[in-house]
Amino acid sequence: MCRTNKKRIVWFFLVFSLCLCSCKKQGTEIILDDVGQENQPKEEVQEEPKGEPEEEAEKEILAEPACIWVDVSGAVARPGVYELPENARVFEAIEAAGGFLEQADEQWLNQAATLTDGEKILVYTKEETEAFKAQGMTSEEASARQESAAPKEETKGKVNLNTATLEGLQEIPGIGEVRAQAILEYRQQAGGFKSVEEIQEVSGIKGKTYEKIADYICVD
Repeated sequence: MCRTNKKRIVWFFLVFSLCLCSCKKQGTEIILDDVGQENQPKEEVQEEPKGEPEEEAEKEILAEPACIWVDVSGAVARPGVYELPENARVFEAIEAAGGFLEQADEQWLNQAATLTDGEKILVYTKEETEAFKAQGMTSEEASARQESAAPKEETKGKVNLNTATLEGLQEIPGIGEVRAQAILEYRQQAGGFKSVEEIQEVSGIKGKTYEKIADYICVD
């Protein structure tokens, strides 16, 4: 009986030792695994840079600078009609026309004044302004008197809508090849223009566009 009990006790300790070793090994692996996970560096989440709102981007793409047309005449190097940025100044129109001539009275104009679409700038000579001053007239009064007393422009130098070629029509300020071709097509279909105002029947030539070219066209 003693030997049997001793054998049982020995086997019990062996089994218990094996179980204890197995549990310790599993526990160590679990701890090591947890520690390894804690020591791993965390991935940083990078925020994407914020871009401009789509609406603002579309506005920037669609936005186009406005422009005006100004007629410059008198004592300048190159009188004519010029396209300028909106809110341009008188001095910019003078520069576009090649600058003042030597006999021009540069002090008669307010060169810092803001221009409007369709405005006419008349640069007087020193001799002309001296005559105005002798009459006690200011620059504004002289301009108003000159406009009211100015005779109607003759048809000489104007583009005849009924006889002009494609190239000739493109000499009209603001008329390119596409609009010139449209004028020719309308002229052929209508049998010619009966009046200057009739050009407004051509596609794309209405309102302000017509006002810009009215002084440069004729039908006689």
